[in-house]
Amino acid sequence: MSNNKSRKNMTRLIFLLAVLSFLIATAQGIIYYKNYDSFFKLLLVLQNSINAFGFKASVTIKDTVAFMKDNPSALNKSIGYAYCIAVFTAPYCTLSFLYKFLERLLRFIIFFRRDKNCRHIVVFGYNNDVKSMLKNNRSDPKKNCIHIVTNEFIDSEEIYRLNKSGYVVHYAEVLKAAESELQFLLAKTHIETATNIILFESSSIRNFSLLQLFRLNDNDSSERIKLAQGTKISCRCEEEGIGRLIAEYYNSVAGTDAFFDLELVGLPEMQIHKMYSDHPIHTIYKGTDIPLKDWTAHLLVAGFGQLGQQAVLQAMNLGIVHESNRIIIDVFDSNIKIKKAVFLNQLSRDTFDISDNRVTLKSDAADGLLEINFLELNISHLSFYDLIRSKLDTEPYTYVVIALENIDLSVNCAIQLEELFDERGLKVPILMRMDADRRLAGYISAENSSLANVSLIDDRSIVITIDMIINREIDRRAKDYNHFYNNIKLITADETGTVDNSDEDPEQEWNRLRLFRRSSSKAAAYHDEVKNDIIPRLAAENGVDLLKKLEELLGSNGSLMRYTGSAWQMNGTEEEVMEKLKKDSFSYGLVSLEHRRWCCYMASIGWRSGERSDKFRRNPCLVTQQKLMETKPEMCKYDLMSLMARYKTDILNHSAIG
Repeated sequence: MSNNKSRKNMTRLIFLLAVLSFLIATAQGIIYYKNYDSFFKLLLVLQNSINAFGFKASVTIKDTVAFMKDNPSALNKSIGYAYCIAVFTAPYCTLSFLYKFLERLLRFIIFFRRDKNCRHIVVFGYNNDVKSMLKNNRSDPKKNCIHIVTNEFIDSEEIYRLNKSGYVVHYAEVLKAAESELQFLLAKTHIETATNIILFESSSIRNFSLLQLFRLNDNDSSERIKLAQGTKISCRCEEEGIGRLIAEYYNSVAGTDAFFDLELVGLPEMQIHKMYSDHPIHTIYKGTDIPLKDWTAHLLVAGFGQLGQQAVLQAMNLGIVHESNRIIIDVFDSNIKIKKAVFLNQLSRDTFDISDNRVTLKSDAADGLLEINFLELNISHLSFYDLIRSKLDTEPYTYVVIALENIDLSVNCAIQLEELFDERGLKVPILMRMDADRRLAGYISAENSSLANVSLIDDRSIVITIDMIINREIDRRAKDYNHFYNNIKLITADETGTVDNSDEDPEQEWNRLRLFRRSSSKAAAYHDEVKNDIIPRLAAENGVDLLKKLEELLGSNGSLMRYTGSAWQMNGTEEEVMEKLKKDSFSYGLVSLEHRRWCCYMASIGWRSGERSDKFRRNPCLVTQQKLMETKPEMCKYDLMSLMARYKTDILNHSAIG
């Protein structure tokens, strides 16, 4: 029996207990006041029955015992004993009623105080991760109404705390309900007008099943719930197989307007993204005069579980700062063979040279060097630190990620690595996993001298927030990139280069995309934080003023594209624009960098070069910049999107503020 049914049965039991207690109190009153006049007898019986629920029965237990001694019949004794029990059950029923009443009153007060136009957010599931999400929430409950839908039992005290904080709990086993019952079952959640749906059950399979409660498009079942236009569904999924099933399900309507925006959410991915956002990979090079091409990213990743694998995958995107800078990642684990075999499942042999201990991105797949070395060593052994010393002599590390589950081993590793780096005068960022001991984490975060250069990877209880999952800022930037892409695609098709997509809705454009295209746009948006350092540095290396250069290239009279006030148009034919692009060292350098970043990202999710096929993960542009200029020169201008984004940020926003 579900917990929802258990609660209903408990409510019915309390109601029956209250009725039974009232009848017993009435029966006791009738026999106790048998010698009174009928009118007064009725009033006294009612008074006793009512007072029994008010914690002060008129006929006390002492009176009942005395009455049974004076009138020792079987009927009087049986009613008397039952009444002695009812004296306790009746007040319990009253307390239960008062609690229910106060709970509903609190909900009513919260509802009354809430803005009529509040934003409804519906969260499915109630587990430790959801609890963390709600605990970390800092949004105004008057403006954001958060509904929790669960079939898990939540005790009364916790429900009261949730209600007091502005959350509304709904018990519903929606996966067992018929589709025709869904709208009625979830009516109180305002789900049809919600702006966000968060599917956060612990099971990826269950989240996929929940996703299928909602209509994909007009051709889907009319009995499924139709969400409001622009609603975003964040579906937690950390299993690659289930993730592909979800992508295939959602991609089945690609090319049409899906009724909702879907994002797959993985907690390790969120943790590592926040780590790289707070502590960028190239921190060690900031403030130096080292050229971008020499910004070698040499990462040490200790531990190759989910966190370690995400550290490697995201470094393949965020480690790019130049078309030819080197990225070297050394992965250490005592059980590397098995974990490496699982990791390599998502990489293509057509894109990588794969050997027993090394994976290298092929030189014809992208510019620069991307190399991942796998070393099976026990990090507690001396041989590990001997190897680190030898590597520091040839290729110093620039970033360390300690993703071990063992706290003692992690702390020891961090202390010894910091000492090794200090001996050589290196201030290398060391990021350490510490999600099992918050007291120790607080000590380390206090920047004690023994671990001065060590920072912590925020554990999931800190990372999981409503804002992080909804992440509207990243969404907005990713949709901008897709809008730029569609703009360039549109002007490419026009021989005169005079058309644009200024009338298109970015939301609708976004909802026509397959999930991998969305992920690609998000990867570009994530790299914006890196470009905030790169683009000004690239402009300085080319001896140009950034703002003037942006206006020269992309402004209202831009040499490459002319900004119309809402979109861009090509300034000349494709051949002319390409010739101008190749002759301008700044724009060509950024285009080459962006193309390499795109290639490395595509390689990290298993794509390879070949005739375009989303099903088989092939793309003809997965080649070096030089090869692209020879075979697909018309595609090079798509890499101008990062300049377009910068133009909007630096020029348009500056003008608006001014």
